[in-house]
Amino acid sequence: MGEVAADLPALNSFADRTVGRRDQLDQVRNRMNAVHLPRDAFGYIPGIGNRVHDAYEEFVDDCADSATDVTDAVLSLAEAVRETVEWYASTDQAAAATLTNAGG
Repeated sequence: MGEVAADLPALNSFADRTVGRRDQLDQVRNRMNAVHLPRDAFGYIPGIGNRVHDAYEEFVDDCADSATDVTDAVLSLAEAVRETVEWYASTDQAAAATLTNAGG
């Protein structure tokens, strides 16, 4: 059976870059605030004007919520990668110690 190894520095680098993207993701969320419109932005449309505006605002709010969800997911991913690196390193060290103790 072949040797199995993980590139722990590369995984940590991935986690760092992922967290580094947080500002970009926050900018997307903040841009959603700029696309809110006043109630009269669609003009006067008898009978449906408020519904058009309400549907638009709901869409903008849903997009903003989605951007927040993506940011949270990306940060959770980075945290999970870091925890996996720590776990991998500790089990690797424990296995090496066991082999050293068994051999001598």
